[in-house]
Amino acid sequence: MRPYERERDACGIGFVADAEGRSSRGIVDAALDALCRVKHRGAVASDRFTGDGAGLLLPLPAWLVGHGREDDRTGLAMLFLDPADPGPARGAVEAACAGEGVEVTGFREVPVEPSALGAQARASAPCIEQAILRCPLGGDNAALERRALLARRRIECSARRDGLGLYVASLSFKTVVYKALCAADALPNFYPDLADERYEAWFSLFHQRYATNTLPTWERAQPFRLLAHNGEINTIRGNAAAMTAREGHLGGGLPDALLHPAVDEDTSDSGILDQTLELLLRGGRDLAHAAAMLVPPAWANDPDPEVRHFYRWHECLTEPWDGPAAVVMADDDRVVARLDRNGLRPLRVALCDDGLVACSSEAGAVDTRGHGPVTRTRLGPGQALVVDPGAGGVIHDPEVKARLARRAPYGDWLRRHARTRGTGEPLAEAGPNVLARQVAAGYTKEEFTVVIRPMAVDGAEPTSSMGDDTPQPPL
Repeated sequence: MRPYERERDACGIGFVADAEGRSSRGIVDAALDALCRVKHRGAVASDRFTGDGAGLLLPLPAWLVGHGREDDRTGLAMLFLDPADPGPARGAVEAACAGEGVEVTGFREVPVEPSALGAQARASAPCIEQAILRCPLGGDNAALERRALLARRRIECSARRDGLGLYVASLSFKTVVYKALCAADALPNFYPDLADERYEAWFSLFHQRYATNTLPTWERAQPFRLLAHNGEINTIRGNAAAMTAREGHLGGGLPDALLHPAVDEDTSDSGILDQTLELLLRGGRDLAHAAAMLVPPAWANDPDPEVRHFYRWHECLTEPWDGPAAVVMADDDRVVARLDRNGLRPLRVALCDDGLVACSSEAGAVDTRGHGPVTRTRLGPGQALVVDPGAGGVIHDPEVKARLARRAPYGDWLRRHARTRGTGEPLAEAGPNVLARQVAAGYTKEEFTVVIRPMAVDGAEPTSSMGDDTPQPPL
């Protein structure tokens, strides 16, 4: 038997998509079935029914917003409101959306079945409503999604300022998130919308949470607004601090309150990653590009110099979000799966002859029977898979890297703009008050001796022992 101490638990994630972008009820059913098959990845509370959280991220269907989507100017906000007094939160949503030129045409009370929840989940359940949105100003999809981001930021600012019980699970003109603090198999029972035969989609992300470093809550259930994540971001404190340090460079003239804080550190590491991905995406990059910046492979020895130039350039812009991580993402234009550089979380892939693409944290989560011959593979360390119906369907890792690397002359940019200083090269004099500044910054003599000096002289990594040399009380 396998020793107990070698057992590991992690979230169940994945996506189901059609490589040609054809919407069907079968995609939604396949995602719900897959979610049930990874139910064992999550835990349940003492009431045996309250789970760590489960959900789907799907394209926004026309029937849900009341009329045709041919101009794509109709959107939806999925809202978790204070059940005791949802009125002020509705007013805040209307005012915030109006500030971005988005009209709230009405609120829809989302049909739910509380009996599908455990007692603990029912006790903390929010009032779940959807705000139907209309943007008369128009604009392309990217402009509409940027406007949606700013509208959501305004809502969050109002909620913080006025102490409102309000969480925006999603606000988009393209996608919607259905998630709950329930077990995976209870999700379609809790949300009858998901069982509606009219609900068709060309893709669906699914996620069964296993709560590790944060407690289960309705807000921390996944997927978030763009991604579902399995693993831990071990560098999360440094990543979040770096995003906070960049706040002064965000906004392009927008009020500080809209983009400050850059990330909400009260959420989980997955939530902070999602917020950062969203900022990169709304800043003009596509999903595959933004994901490559945040979760890069071990690229230094890649044989293609253009690929090395791409990652070297972006290394100057943002630090990697490292740790065991399998991430699936979607924005209605494309679906992306990406694995961390060490390959410490699994992602299995099934490519069916009829165009069905299934990716999940374990083989067999998605039923591929009836879809013709199946090619099975898996993502390796640092690899990506993209499903983009508008750019050839399924794009595998070598082509993903090549396309990203050839979008701009990154090598030329590095030669013209990058500046490096060799190890041991002297710098200019630090000035007479350097000691006072070092003390104010908290530096110690030991840190200079065992960390900074080896870095400067030998190019060593910033490592040192964590021993405590404080004298014992008797001494």
